[in-house]
Amino acid sequence: MIFMNQVGYVTKVDGEKAHIIFKRTSSCGDKCANCSGGCEIPPLVLDIENTLFAEPGDAVAVNMEDNIFFKLTFFAYALPLILMLLGVAIAYITTKNETIAAFTGLGFLAISYGILRIVNNNHVKNQSKSVTMMKILSEEEITRLGI
Repeated sequence: MIFMNQVGYVTKVDGEKAHIIFKRTSSCGDKCANCSGGCEIPPLVLDIENTLFAEPGDAVAVNMEDNIFFKLTFFAYALPLILMLLGVAIAYITTKNETIAAFTGLGFLAISYGILRIVNNNHVKNQSKSVTMMKILSEEEITRLGI
C-alpha cells in the first residue's frame, strides 16, 4: 500500500476531530503571480481524528493512501465534468436544441454533486482507515520543508 505525505495546519479542534487545511499546489508550481492563467487554488480541508492531540495553529504531517487520494480527486473534478458533458451531448443529440442541452447539462451537473455528497459521506465513515495524522511538526521542520 502506497502512502502520500501531506502537511496541513490545524485550524480548530472539535472534540476528537481536528479541522485541517492543506494548501494545494497549482500546475504553475505556486507561481500564480507569474502565470497568466489566474489560477488561485483553493485549499483542501479535512476533518480527521486528532490522535496526536494537536492544537489550532499546529502543522501536522498526514498520511493518505494514494488510491484514496486519486479516487477522491476523480470524484471531485472528473465526474462532474463527464456527467455535465454527457448531459449536454445526450440532450443535443435527441432535441437539437442548445438551450435544452445547456439546462440538461446543468441538471446532470447537479446530479454529479449529489453523487459527490454520497461519496463524501461514505468516505467520512471510512476515513479513519485512509487518512491518519502522523506527526506534529516542529518550527525547525516547517522551516526545513519551506512551508
